[in-house]
Amino acid sequence: MSSGAKRSTAWIREVTPGITPPGPWNVLTRVSFGLVPTYNTEENNEVGETRMSQGTAQTTVDVGGDIETKFRYGALDEFLASCFGANWVGNTLTMGNERISFSIAAYDADVGIAGIARGAQVDTINIEVPNDNEISVTTTFMATSWQDKADNTSFIVSPAPEANQRRYGFKDVTGLKINGVQLGDDNACVDTFNLQFANNSQTQRCIGNGNPFAGNIIQTTFVPGGSITLSWSKTAYQYWKAQQTGDSLSFEFTLSNADGGYTFLIPEMEVSGDWPDGGATDIVQVELNYTARRVPPTITRLPAPIVVAAVEVTPATLSLAVDETADLEAVVTPVGASQLVTWTTSAPTIASVSATGLVTSLAAGTATITATSAADGTKTDTCAVTVTA
Repeated sequence: MSSGAKRSTAWIREVTPGITPPGPWNVLTRVSFGLVPTYNTEENNEVGETRMSQGTAQTTVDVGGDIETKFRYGALDEFLASCFGANWVGNTLTMGNERISFSIAAYDADVGIAGIARGAQVDTINIEVPNDNEISVTTTFMATSWQDKADNTSFIVSPAPEANQRRYGFKDVTGLKINGVQLGDDNACVDTFNLQFANNSQTQRCIGNGNPFAGNIIQTTFVPGGSITLSWSKTAYQYWKAQQTGDSLSFEFTLSNADGGYTFLIPEMEVSGDWPDGGATDIVQVELNYTARRVPPTITRLPAPIVVAAVEVTPATLSLAVDETADLEAVVTPVGASQLVTWTTSAPTIASVSATGLVTSLAAGTATITATSAADGTKTDTCAVTVTA
């Protein structure tokens, strides 16, 4: 007997499509795992000695299916790249023509059964944003081979867990705009929406390769789109009316939490939808179906700022005569954290400090110069200044 809780799943990006590289792998935390083989058959129409059926013949094997996940920062970046056919350039992703494939495996630890799909490419990614729960993502894969075994060993090698565990929910959506206009309670309240990136991929069968699997997965037309349900208002009416004139609209939104975020932009889209209706106790809403056209969408990754650990000022003490100057240096840790600090003095008539940390002695006495992190005001360090006549 096997438990779903004991099925581990993981993925690794392939260098050569269809060939699994050595590890380490990446843990795939998922709601459901539907990437499986489908064995196609055709009825044998031969007639034998009796009218008994002659059975079927295996024809082709299709490997593909849906994997449903929640949405975490960084967890789906490689799958988005495969869907877009392009690698991330810095923190920006847009449409390209590259083939990015994966080996994706599952292992049932309690019964020792393992399976692996190779040459898996993303055909479709669908992001569902509800009005009261976590955001879900359904990724549809198509692969070029399948292998399974039951020898108590896994195809997965040294899986690394996902770096971030915070899941995006409806409360993490900000900057929701159509045609640059922020949508909200005062103009057109958005109830739910989804965004889908589809490649309309086709399988190519190659005679002579000695197996029943697809020889190639070929992406065709890239069609981003989805639907938006929003309250019926004059603003919503103007969007609905765009289907009469063929005018294009733009659509954008941001998902973000403490781990980081993403901004999705559809620069040009067309819409369609029915005239809305509602009963006496209903809130009238309109569902607009949208399809991107001509201009590719972009996704901008928004890394979370590095948390400041400490500020260190050097030197820690300073002795000056009146009318002398000296430079202080502040280093913010860890590496990569913002180095911006603000400088202040406890006794401006004795020692002043500039925005860059230059101390000027003005009169005999003592002063404390403080450097405060601009990113985190609780992180400070000081220099004790003594001024002699």
